[in-house]
Amino acid sequence: MRGHGWAGFGKKRKPQEVWSDWQAADEAGEAGRAEALASELLQLTPESYFSWFQAGLLSKTRRNWPESAERNARALEHFTPRDAEAFDGANPAAWNLGIAATALGDWATARRAWVAYGLDSFGAETGIIDVDCGLAPVRLNPDQPSLPHQEPPTSGTAEVVWCWRRGPAHAVISSVPLPESGHRFRDAILHDGEPKGSRLLGEQEVSVFDELERLDESGLPTWQAQVSGAGSDDLQTLSDLFGLRGLGVDDWSGIRLMCSACSHGAPRDGHDHAPADSEASRLGLAGHESLLGEVMEEWLDTRPGIEVHNLELLW
Repeated sequence: MRGHGWAGFGKKRKPQEVWSDWQAADEAGEAGRAEALASELLQLTPESYFSWFQAGLLSKTRRNWPESAERNARALEHFTPRDAEAFDGANPAAWNLGIAATALGDWATARRAWVAYGLDSFGAETGIIDVDCGLAPVRLNPDQPSLPHQEPPTSGTAEVVWCWRRGPAHAVISSVPLPESGHRFRDAILHDGEPKGSRLLGEQEVSVFDELERLDESGLPTWQAQVSGAGSDDLQTLSDLFGLRGLGVDDWSGIRLMCSACSHGAPRDGHDHAPADSEASRLGLAGHESLLGEVMEEWLDTRPGIEVHNLELLW
């Protein structure tokens, strides 16, 4: 005698149904269900670029870098001319593969991914990617997720800092971050490629990128000093001296506190915020005490009118 089982047992669902359920899980913030639906969609459409790309994107939001790398690599295998048309000729899976490979320190795969995206110069060499890609602002501890289920780093409060970009997806902090950010001068960070606002670098408008993860901690102590009698030329000389010794200095008295909406836009187009304190000279310094003190003494020896008050180790 045959039993009566569930009517849907063994029934193969259509990919469109699974994708619709996945979108609903995204809207509801159900990460576990979205992951289960991603696996189901991959089983139904194992040769679909779209399925592998979306699954890789989900892994990226969870910072599951090995899985993200595997899924985006599979997406690259199934990238068709039709897919290229849908993305205006670009291959976003190649970019996300480059991010995941950078997080894993898999430089061979990262180079292959950047070339697949169209950055051919990265295929000319081998080994670690460490090139001068210029200065860029990066938002530490982003306060707004870019994608459903995204788990941004939470080392501290959000702060936009300047960084030396060393590749398409990683950079080294060149500013002296506030201690509240949980980051230090010369920390290496992984960042996304989607612009999230802009800042001015001289007269040029440059994009802000969101941090995805810290790759390496510098361990350099952060200090604070109150300085009187120093003009802009004096502070520039101090910055030059510090730079030659691998130390960090920032004029924290010039920091602007902005609302989230303006931080994610172009600040000059936003509404008014509290102006930077131009009267005080509050400096953020980074480096080990012995070398830092040596360079400060060198600076002060030729500037008798400048005084340093309250040099304090913050962390």
